[in-house]
Amino acid sequence: MPEKKLKVAVLIRNFSSSGGGAERYCVELTNRLSKAHEVHVFSQHNSESSKNITFHQIPQWLNKPRYINQLLFSYLTKRATQGKFDIVHSHDMATHANIYTLHVPCVKTKWTQVKGIRKILRWANTLLSPRKIAYLWLENKQMKLLPNRHFISVSEYLSRNILESYPKLKSHITIAHPGIEIQPTSDEKIAKLRKNFREQYHIPESAFILLFVAHGFKRKGLPAIIKALEILNNKDIHIVVAGSGNPKAIEINSPTVHSNTHFIGVIKNMSELYLVADAFIHPTLGDTYGMVVLEAMSHKLPVIVSSAKYCGFSEHLDKDEAIILNDPTNSKEISQGIQTLAEKQELHIKISENGFKKSQMISWENTANRTLNAYKKIS
Repeated sequence: MPEKKLKVAVLIRNFSSSGGGAERYCVELTNRLSKAHEVHVFSQHNSESSKNITFHQIPQWLNKPRYINQLLFSYLTKRATQGKFDIVHSHDMATHANIYTLHVPCVKTKWTQVKGIRKILRWANTLLSPRKIAYLWLENKQMKLLPNRHFISVSEYLSRNILESYPKLKSHITIAHPGIEIQPTSDEKIAKLRKNFREQYHIPESAFILLFVAHGFKRKGLPAIIKALEILNNKDIHIVVAGSGNPKAIEINSPTVHSNTHFIGVIKNMSELYLVADAFIHPTLGDTYGMVVLEAMSHKLPVIVSSAKYCGFSEHLDKDEAIILNDPTNSKEISQGIQTLAEKQELHIKISENGFKKSQMISWENTANRTLNAYKKIS
């Protein structure tokens, strides 16, 4: 018997494949769900198009303060969707969805991880902050256990975080990792892309290109990378920084590193960017999963990444598949990882090949299937 075709509302403020990990996850998953179900996307910003998806514009009356906009988004999407869909699936903070894909640690964790006087002081600070009260209120509404509500976590790392603050949800969480789907690219095209990119940014053909991608440079570890490059002070190593962040806030003291650091902004076609690099680095201070690491590995880039304490995806990696950093703030450790990949060709190839094999075991189809199984638990 064929499965029932569901009418699904997807909620996210920014529906964009060039956004952060949560946005890209939502776009990839929604595109696959729309092949078999009637899908409507409710967003404030949309840079995608699809004949299988109906898009609805949610007005953004205020850019700041952000918490007011979040409250308005929750209210307006509730008015637009309540009672009209089989599934209301939110990738954002909202009060009325019955499926929530959770991408970031809980707000409440800030209180559960401290004790004694520090906990009292933190609560006092919260009560004086309308922003914190708003986010905590939204989260408490969202995480309320209801008969027709289920939660999806993008990693085991995040699932543990959720249960630390909301232990009653233990049997109501499904884990659906991000997936990957890469179209093969000919060696000829890769060579052309690499040549054009190096010419555009005046990078010598013999230089080693390290790629860093983030929305929020400091939290993802760029300052530590810069210090590591200053330790090496190697004129043959260049770093390409893609994403949104403030380059002026990144202190660079070495003239060599300064001239070899290339800030290129937000890139729409990330696949081509991965193809022009020689290695990928992600010393994040906190990532529930780390989709960019998986994407880099799927493009046969060897990666340097924070340990599982800081990056959820690292739980699935071993030392033959990546260079794993015990301490992502330790620039000396980072510099050793960079130097290893830049100078030891045999190890570079081994990590690249093993990482690629690992990435091929993960697919968006599996993510979609796990999501549909979560839908069945409430429909």
